[in-house]
Amino acid sequence: MKEKILKIGGILLGNALVAFGISTLVLENDLISGGVTGIGIAVHYFTGINISLVVAILNIALFLMGWIFLGKRFAFSTLISTFAFPVLLEFFNTQAIFHHYCDDLLLAVILAGCFIGVGSGLMIRCGASSGGMDIIAIILNRYYAIPVYLMVNVFDFSILCLQATFSATTTIIYSIVMVFVTSFMLNKTLTKGTKVVQLTIISDAHEAIKKMILHDMDAGVTALYSEKGYSDNPTKVLMTIIPPRKLNPLKERIKALDPEAFLVVAAVDEVNGRGYTLVRQDQ
Repeated sequence: MKEKILKIGGILLGNALVAFGISTLVLENDLISGGVTGIGIAVHYFTGINISLVVAILNIALFLMGWIFLGKRFAFSTLISTFAFPVLLEFFNTQAIFHHYCDDLLLAVILAGCFIGVGSGLMIRCGASSGGMDIIAIILNRYYAIPVYLMVNVFDFSILCLQATFSATTTIIYSIVMVFVTSFMLNKTLTKGTKVVQLTIISDAHEAIKKMILHDMDAGVTALYSEKGYSDNPTKVLMTIIPPRKLNPLKERIKALDPEAFLVVAAVDEVNGRGYTLVRQDQ
């Protein structure tokens, strides 16, 4: 129950961040946007219809399409975003306190990309779909095997081109920068976790090093059976995941046991499993 509440809270927070970024930064600075919001901006420009109303109508229509073509399970995963996003967008649009806090256009572009990227990432991490044009892309993928990312890019590009007909060149360039910032922050949010280091060790003293890691460094270690490339002799490669603060002390201990040990250090964004996301069990 607690996990479900946290997921729903994360989805709502993600929608709030995206709606806040679009309302107070994208719309306020006449930037262009993809997806359902981009269609809403174009419809508002040509007809004067409220953007939030257009977004709500499109989201509901796309939600029903997802229900019909993709099933109830998928529809329920998009339910919160379908109805929460237009409500939150209208709320931020009508609250003067949230507007006119950033007069620098470049800063507004960067902030908008951060809000939208982090918000979208939170929704995906909580197992929700943001709905919108993604639903059509998923339907086409299921029935015609067209890659989802390809159709999403086609839709966004088409919507951006539509808005480009009434937008200044500078605005278009700034909007492209915003798309890159959004993509970067989305990726960072999806891969955000406890920063750790993976150390791979190739050494003839692998047994001594393994015991040292287990007993002296209080860390886990995995022995991978391998074969030396030059001599074809069997050996073991050790792999351990440790906090960054343990890296240098461990390297010094390894060098003391085998000065010729071959070490590969790699940064790891997230680790799941026993000893990390599950309680450690010492034998």
